[in-house]
Amino acid sequence: MNSPANSGPDAKSDAKSAPKDPLQEALALHRAGKHDLAMQRYVAILERDPNNADALYYIAVLALQQGQIEEGIKVIRRGLEVGPERGRLHNLHGQAHLRLNQDQEALAAFDRAIACEPTFADAYGNRANLLADMDRREEALAAFDAALRVRPYNAEDICNRATVLADLGRLDEALAGYGQAIALMPDLPFAHFNRADLLLRQGRLGDALAGYDRAVAIEPRMAEAHSNRGVVLKELGRLEEARTAVEQALKLVPKSAEALVNRGNIAFEQGRLDEAQADYVRALELRPDLPSAQYARGLALMAQGDWAAGFPLYEARERIASAPFVAPPYPRWNGEPLKDERLVLLCEQGLGDAIQFCRFGPILAARGVDVTIVTSNQMRPLLSSLKGVTAVGPDDAPQPNGRALRWLALMSAPGVLGVRPDNVPGETPYLSAEPARMSRWANEIGPDGFRIGINWAPGPTRGAFGRRRAVPLSLFAPLAAIPGVRLISLQKGDAQDEIAKVDFASKIETFDTDPDPRADYFLDTAAAMTHLDLVVTCDTAVAHLAGALARPVFTALPFVADWRWLSGRDDCPWYPTMRLFRQTKAGEWSDAMARLAAAVEAMAR
Repeated sequence: MNSPANSGPDAKSDAKSAPKDPLQEALALHRAGKHDLAMQRYVAILERDPNNADALYYIAVLALQQGQIEEGIKVIRRGLEVGPERGRLHNLHGQAHLRLNQDQEALAAFDRAIACEPTFADAYGNRANLLADMDRREEALAAFDAALRVRPYNAEDICNRATVLADLGRLDEALAGYGQAIALMPDLPFAHFNRADLLLRQGRLGDALAGYDRAVAIEPRMAEAHSNRGVVLKELGRLEEARTAVEQALKLVPKSAEALVNRGNIAFEQGRLDEAQADYVRALELRPDLPSAQYARGLALMAQGDWAAGFPLYEARERIASAPFVAPPYPRWNGEPLKDERLVLLCEQGLGDAIQFCRFGPILAARGVDVTIVTSNQMRPLLSSLKGVTAVGPDDAPQPNGRALRWLALMSAPGVLGVRPDNVPGETPYLSAEPARMSRWANEIGPDGFRIGINWAPGPTRGAFGRRRAVPLSLFAPLAAIPGVRLISLQKGDAQDEIAKVDFASKIETFDTDPDPRADYFLDTAAAMTHLDLVVTCDTAVAHLAGALARPVFTALPFVADWRWLSGRDDCPWYPTMRLFRQTKAGEWSDAMARLAAAVEAMAR
């Protein structure tokens, strides 16, 4: 939210006109920044007229401007005692309480201001902003509507109302609101900034960049706009430009923990993990409870193999803006013994994450724990093959109505169970395909040749991380040239269109596993994999599915891979049947794919 309405001298007074009386003279000095002289004039007025409400008001204003909050409150109270109740004194009282973080007292003061003057627009706006800051969003929305009935074309109120709409998930209305604010006041920097933030959340990177560009053009010292501009440039893969933008933010605000996190994230993307860690550590020194800093440092530690230190920080993902799960209304499980209680594991994040970490359901069930795993309706049939685990969709999640429940986010399980790189429970398979589908795919695929399932791109993914995982299909050409090899596409989505563009398109067989987009996920893919000799894939859910089924799988990884793949090794502690082929240079796949093709050829022989 923008700050409450200016508590300076009334705008209707004209500093350029000649002082008409002692109060006007004092106001002119006040407005010119000559605060000591202005105070002398105000005090002189009170010496002649101890009950002069105007002088008391402006003395209180000046006290607040100089940080003398308690003194200002004393003067406000005196003003309320000696004169008729006036909305502006109550409004100023509310702002003073805000400076002392006394939200309830401030809200009551703004209410009194409105009661005194039902058309006092500033008090309506201040009340609405406070309710928004208190996360009382529906009330804030109603308060902004009331403010706009008094002053319908106030761009700041419209902008702040749009932010409340965004927080309520009403994104289209929020974008329209920001657009209206910008139309009324094109040079309102926070309208451009807030709109760009929302566009970034929606993955509209080009539009978001344009918005941040406009914000910094209007207000070059808006550090947060420079920093977030760096976030967009990082997502676009323009890492050097991103670093420059964040450095600009840090020149303006050297102790910005958020900007330090953003710079650390850019260094991480560039493979400069030590630099990234230094920025994360500095950010946490400045703001120990900053969720984004905790989360980023946790990821970096886990990527370096320090899971003992990383997993506790990784828990901050619940508190970041895009939290991947919602905590149920019953206690979290932290590893303590369970007695006649059901443990509810919540799937989170991507499909591959669910496949990788659902392994902990059977592990806990083998220890005597009653385990229910809550997943999407489309993933439930696949996860129903987990031994000893009940898989349910979100509408069938257990309710706390009798039997005691405990919950745990699925990707918190390895941290709670003390999993480290040298003790990963890698027993596979822990998922299985349906026998009837296996029989059908045996006939579809047949026994001939060395059968390789290929997958070269993740599903629709926003951001640079998704793009850098994808391998150009053209680099699979050496596999197609190996005698006796059959390439069978496991790819889904728009990336399938790439087949027609490569010279070896005729060598790629497309059986269209899981053809119906409404079908349950991966059931046909899993069955087809049981009749393949090898799966070759990038870092996507297909890799996890092949590993969970204990199928031979070669996985191509970018230079800076996700934490789960660790670094500097070609084996995978999560999946014994998997080999890893890493880029040796960021963005360059040729070397990794050449090594992979050589390994495939040796295997095919």
